Amino acid sequence: MTAAFSVSAATAPQLAEAVARIADLAAKLGRSRDEVLVPEELHFASGVPLDVVRALLQGRPAGEPDIHKRFRQRLDLLHETYLKENGRKFSHGEIARQSGISRQQVQAMLGGDRRPTMDHCSRLERFFGRPAGFLQSEDTEALSCALAAVEKSLLQEYQEHSERGALAAAPAGPRRPSLYERHGVDGIALRAALLPDQGRTRLLEWLDNYMDERAAEGEQDPAGGTR
Repeated sequence: MTAAFSVSAATAPQLAEAVARIADLAAKLGRSRDEVLVPEELHFASGVPLDVVRALLQGRPAGEPDIHKRFRQRLDLLHETYLKENGRKFSHGEIARQSGISRQQVQAMLGGDRRPTMDHCSRLERFFGRPAGFLQSEDTEALSCALAAVEKSLLQEYQEHSERGALAAAPAGPRRPSLYERHGVDGIALRAALLPDQGRTRLLEWLDNYMDERAAEGEQDPAGGTR
């Protein structure tokens, strides 16, 4: 299971900012915006209708269906695309047995005759291997989470790219390259963005200490005296 969708919906400006960041990262990697922001892939990742994905990526309002219609759209998508090894859809009975929901309830939800409970949503999300909140989160929030996964992947790719560049530019010799030489400014910043809060705090503390040490060294002249 991937990380759960958050509760609050993303705003249109936040989506636009995420799209801009992703396009900038793609450009740094020599790729176009269209290569990394593929509406069809975001549609399957988020469950948001394809036409809505396209509208939101372009900054256009797309409306928001009521929660029951949204649930139906996403459950139908999962039922059509989450297939068995033989390429066939799971039957109502198979979904029921593996999710712990009765067959009658599964059939009624897929037919639009029954509104789901939170427990139904949780069980179905686990069965289909989707994050918590997938079946009910608002379209903007669902797309925001899908964009976050794209951005994280590009950050990791760009971090590796920056590290390779920094290592290639580092002077040759037997000594171990410093953190700066191994990662460069971009690499350090991108690595920090991928860390959990605790790790990010530790890295910032290290950077503060490093800068203090460099400042102290700068106060001494080459002969060891002070300026």
